Amino acid sequence: MPEQDFASERWVEISNTLVGVFEKVSPYRYSGSSRKSGYQLGAAATYRFRRQSSGYRGRIIDSLFGGQKIPIDFLSFVGFQAIASNLNIFGRRLLLQIPAMVRAIRPIFWLWSKYKTWQIVHSCSIDDIVGSIAPDVVVILMQRQAGFVIAAIASGEKFKIPTLLIPYKWDNASSKSPLIRTPTKMLVYNTAIKEVCERLHKMPADALAAVGSVEVGRGDSLPNQSKGNLIPLIGASTNIADSFEWIDCVDSQFCDRSFIATMDKYQAILRPYPNQSKENLKLISDFVVGKSRIRIDADILTGQSHRSDGVSFVTVRDSYYRYIALLDSAVLVISEGTSAIIDARARGVPVIFPAFKKNTFIGSQWFYLNWWEHMKGLRQTTGVFIAEDENELKRLVIDFLQSPRKIPPDNSGQNIFVDERTYAQRVLDVIDDAIAEKSKQRD
Repeated sequence: MPEQDFASERWVEISNTLVGVFEKVSPYRYSGSSRKSGYQLGAAATYRFRRQSSGYRGRIIDSLFGGQKIPIDFLSFVGFQAIASNLNIFGRRLLLQIPAMVRAIRPIFWLWSKYKTWQIVHSCSIDDIVGSIAPDVVVILMQRQAGFVIAAIASGEKFKIPTLLIPYKWDNASSKSPLIRTPTKMLVYNTAIKEVCERLHKMPADALAAVGSVEVGRGDSLPNQSKGNLIPLIGASTNIADSFEWIDCVDSQFCDRSFIATMDKYQAILRPYPNQSKENLKLISDFVVGKSRIRIDADILTGQSHRSDGVSFVTVRDSYYRYIALLDSAVLVISEGTSAIIDARARGVPVIFPAFKKNTFIGSQWFYLNWWEHMKGLRQTTGVFIAEDENELKRLVIDFLQSPRKIPPDNSGQNIFVDERTYAQRVLDVIDDAIAEKSKQRD
């Protein structure tokens, strides 16, 4: 059930590519007001329930002060000085946040959220389609709090059909906003996120299932010796310049005369967040000039990453497989706080997370590491190494490139979830469980 806007070209392309997968395609009507209301509800709920999660508070603080070199302790004298020097930017951001702040006031939120939820459900035709099809289960893909998510869950409640919510990425279940409507089950990356969601979304433990990452298939035994020769450098910030410091540090080690013989075996691939603006692409290109050991990922340069906007399904599919091949060929991954950390560790590839302690600014990787709920377990994740300064980053790079090795993931499921099933089978098993529970209730 795609949005009506995507019912023609994109879905014709998908149906031709995935032959035999879809029995029927039923596009739903999704009005602009529903789309806007979903975003507004998510923003207001983040403020309303900010005390429940450091991740929600971090998101609010980041939206107000991020990217301006404002210290994490922004209420200190130094923090006030930094805010004062960026007062115009802060003022503009604050004005944008005021509507969400007002809507989050308890009595206002109670009345306003009920009206907005009603408006979304009645402005979206998912209810009509689900009622006519009468499916066994409704599976919903969620990137953030959206109107169609609310409408789909509401349709399941109305027709007593189980609803399964699959957050799109590692952090989406725990860092975006509380759920306005609760699904029958939610599928998350690992048991650490499962525990967080029990608290944030007030869901029982048996309604949450850890299924791992779609980028990770069946868990296989891993050799001790790494056969890869690529070093992916993964950025998380939409502003690539935020990553320049640690990339410069890594490049200086790559080019060290005593290390050249070691580096001759490897190639570093820079893969920043897929910001497709011409200015950003030029900034990236200019930055790597003279860095002979670092090559920009071709999909980033051409704007064809599997996470890029406005590209065809075939392009998304092909670039997705290239991303998987990049991880499969990696000897070491150096990544900011992205799901590439989870995907690499599930493959046994060691990961270095550069989060310099000196950069205790709002919006820095150090800030995210200590505020975001989904990142808090990284310090205890086998095979993930936090580089808190340049010297530690260089030491780790030397260690893993001079003595390349795999580090088998801790498959307890706490942070890395891998088992003998494929990702698809894990999801199908949860679907079967939901249908079976529904049958028992009928009996």
